[in-house]
Amino acid sequence: MLQEAGPPLTYFPAGMVVGAGSESYKTLRYLVARLPVIIAPASLRNASQPIAAADAVAYPVGALEKEATVGREIEIGGLDRLSYGEKLDWLAIALGRAPPPADPRTRSHPRLSSLWIGLVTPVDAGVARPLIESDAVPTGVRDEGGMALFPEIEPVGFDQALRRALEEGAEAGGGRTAAQ
Repeated sequence: MLQEAGPPLTYFPAGMVVGAGSESYKTLRYLVARLPVIIAPASLRNASQPIAAADAVAYPVGALEKEATVGREIEIGGLDRLSYGEKLDWLAIALGRAPPPADPRTRSHPRLSSLWIGLVTPVDAGVARPLIESDAVPTGVRDEGGMALFPEIEPVGFDQALRRALEEGAEAGGGRTAAQ
């Protein structure tokens, strides 16, 4: 393994990264734009701690100048802990849409959900499945000691991360209707 053969490595595990180019964000956006109702696995209710793309990049860049970060795992996340369903709702509101209802009577298997996403969005099912499966377990920063090494970084909340992603998408020519 790389860790055994090379210099000490520092890891920055994160939940959903929210940025215009993030597959997680694009999948979420396509779902909000294209589905009238969400049929999802029970993991729709699991909470995670999404982080803005700029914040996710700031930590490893900042670590280059901090000896205390060498050879560590530093969990990173944004300010909010939200379920996938809540993230769908927040994005719908940011796009000026009504949140798509999640049908509580129906629950699908992650594999079926990924195939469905591949069918109704341009997101490849092979990409969608790991994203869906990653929501099968609630995630978030369990040890904030690593993030505490970076007092200069103030992660933003999910709403601000969404606004940034929408602005980045518009600047890149995607506009607010790119996923619609």
